[in-house]
Amino acid sequence: MSHGLPDAPDEPDVNRSLDCLAPLFRVRVLAMLGQMRNDEGLDPIISESCRTDERQAWLFGFGREWDDGRGVVTHAATGNHGWHKFGLAVDVISQDDQWDAPASFWRALGVAARAQGLAWGGDWPKFKDLPHVQFGPPMRQAPSSRAAELWAQGREVLWREVGAL
Repeated sequence: MSHGLPDAPDEPDVNRSLDCLAPLFRVRVLAMLGQMRNDEGLDPIISESCRTDERQAWLFGFGREWDDGRGVVTHAATGNHGWHKFGLAVDVISQDDQWDAPASFWRALGVAARAQGLAWGGDWPKFKDLPHVQFGPPMRQAPSSRAAELWAQGREVLWREVGAL
């Protein structure tokens, strides 16, 4: 169903590996997943970790340049506008229910993320992003231009700056 827009071009590869994440963030993500599995009996999996600029542009096109019925999926126009590029964000879904997990799954994700000192997209006031978990607080919801400047110096420079190394 195209909703008046053309169908999306071929999907760029998805990265689900935790190896690309900042070290402290990776530790906290693993603890969060373990908490959901062990304490709640849930089945969380990483649907996406680090994201290329090409993939970010593809996702940004939904609801703007093309559509398959899901509408806008991100407000980050480029990789520099979201924490996935920098190894500081992941998307988590249910292994069995995928993106259609019940509300109780998403609530448990938020509780587990907060318990590990992470920020959950379901807490955002304007655009709820239930699967999204990122390093912080106190990091900003979206990176500033300074994040890209630090990243250009090497990923460890940025990770050290935000306390995730």
